[in-house]
Amino acid sequence: MIRVLIVDDEKIVRKGMISFMPWEEFGMSVVGEASNGEKALEFLETNKVDLLITDLSMPVMSGIELMGEVSKKFPHIQIVVLTLHQDFEYVQQALRVGAIDYIAKTELEKEQFEDVLSRIVSLMDQKDSLKRNLISEEKVEEANELVVLYSLNLQRDEAKLEPTLLKRAFEADIGIWYWTDILEKEKVSVLEGLSKMDPTLEYALISFQDLKGMDRKSILQLIRGYQKSGLFYDFDPSLPFQVVQSEDVLVKKDKREAKQDLIKMKEKWLSGEWIYDDTVFARMCYELKSMRMPPIRLTRFFYSLTDEWNRLYSRILPEPIIIEDFLSSWFHFEKWLRDTREIIKVINTKTPFSDEIHDSIMKAVTLAQQMIDQPLTAGEIARKVNMSSSYFSQCFKEIVGQTYTDYLREIRIERAKEYLRNSSKTIQWISEKVGYNDEKYFSRLFREHVGVLPSEYRKIVP
Repeated sequence: MIRVLIVDDEKIVRKGMISFMPWEEFGMSVVGEASNGEKALEFLETNKVDLLITDLSMPVMSGIELMGEVSKKFPHIQIVVLTLHQDFEYVQQALRVGAIDYIAKTELEKEQFEDVLSRIVSLMDQKDSLKRNLISEEKVEEANELVVLYSLNLQRDEAKLEPTLLKRAFEADIGIWYWTDILEKEKVSVLEGLSKMDPTLEYALISFQDLKGMDRKSILQLIRGYQKSGLFYDFDPSLPFQVVQSEDVLVKKDKREAKQDLIKMKEKWLSGEWIYDDTVFARMCYELKSMRMPPIRLTRFFYSLTDEWNRLYSRILPEPIIIEDFLSSWFHFEKWLRDTREIIKVINTKTPFSDEIHDSIMKAVTLAQQMIDQPLTAGEIARKVNMSSSYFSQCFKEIVGQTYTDYLREIRIERAKEYLRNSSKTIQWISEKVGYNDEKYFSRLFREHVGVLPSEYRKIVP
C-alpha cells in the first residue's frame, strides 16, 4: 500500500482530495494531511510516508522549500506537486528539484481522478525502478558474495514468484533475481517459500563467490552467462542451495567443443554398446556432460540422433522416440537418456537376437554413416563387424526393417539433400561425397526417390 501525505493550506482542497479520489483502487491510502511545510515535516518525523502531494504556494514554508528538506531527510519519499495553471514556471522548478509529476487543481474533477492516480502510480514505479538500479550498481561492486535466484521454467507463464520471496532483491534479467547483502534467515525464508510452490516449477539459489575486482557490468554478465549454460549442468534438485566459484564459471565459459569431437561423440551414440553396458553408458554420459555444450546445441545434437534411432527401430517402435524442445537441466536430460535406453532395451527383446548381434548391427549402421562416400557392400560391412554375409543380411533386415542396400541408398539420398540445401557445391562433387562416382546415375537415382533432379531440388527447397 502506498502511504500518502497531502499538504495544502486550503482545507477544502485537502478534504476534497481525501474524500473523493479513489485511492484504494490504486493501492494507496492517505495517512495524513498538513496545512504547511513545517507541519508536514513534523508529521514525517513520526510517520511512514511513500508519496508526498504538496501545494507550491503556502505560508510559513513553500512547497519548493518543503521539497528540499524532504529530499535531504527522506530521500525515499516521492513527490507530486499541486498547482494552478499560472504557476507554470514554479512547476518547472519543482520538477527540476525532484517532483515526479504535478496536478493542476483544475484537473480535480471526478471524471479525471482515475487518470491522475493511474499516472502517478506509473511514474512512481518508474522512479522506484531507477533508484533500485542505482542502488544495485553501488552494492554489486562492493559485494564479495552474490546470491542469485534463477527460474528454470522461463518458457512457462506459471513461473512467477510471490513478491514476499523477493524482498530487497534486484532483477538482473527475466527469471534472474539477486541479493547483494542477503541474511542467512532470508536465504532460509526464500528456500522455504520455494518448497511450498508448485513442484513442477523449479528454481535454483546460487551463491557466487570471489567477486573481488569485478565491476557491475562484469558481474551481471557472469550471472546472465551462467544462466545460459553453467546452470543447466550444475543444477541438482536435491541441492536447493549451491555455491559456485566465479573463476570456475569464467573458465568453463571459454570452453568450446571441436567439430571433430562432436563427430566422434555422435559415432559413439549411434553404436549400440551404451545400450547394454552400464559402465559404457556412464562413461559416455560423463564425457558428454564434460563438453558442456550450450543446452540448445545439445538438444539439436540429440534431435539428429533420435532421427537415426527412430529409423533404425521404426518397424518395432510402438511410437517414435522424441526429445522435448526444452529441458531445464542436465538432471532432466540424463533422465530422458536413461528412459530412452530402457525403451530401446525393451524393443530389442522383441527380436530373436542377442545383445551382441544388436550391437554388431548398430556398429554396421555407424560404419555406413561414417563411410558413406565409399562403395561398401553388405559383405564388406559384414566382415568389419565379424559376421557372415548371409547372417548379417538377415539380421540387418530383421532389426532395421529394411535391407542394408535400401538403408544405404536412403542415407545417401538424405545426405545429398543436406549438401544441396546447405552448400553451393557442384552435383558431381555431391555425387562423389555420397558414394556415387557417376553423376548421371546419381541424378537418375535421386529423381526416382525424390521426384526431381538434384539441380531442381536445390531450386525449390528454401
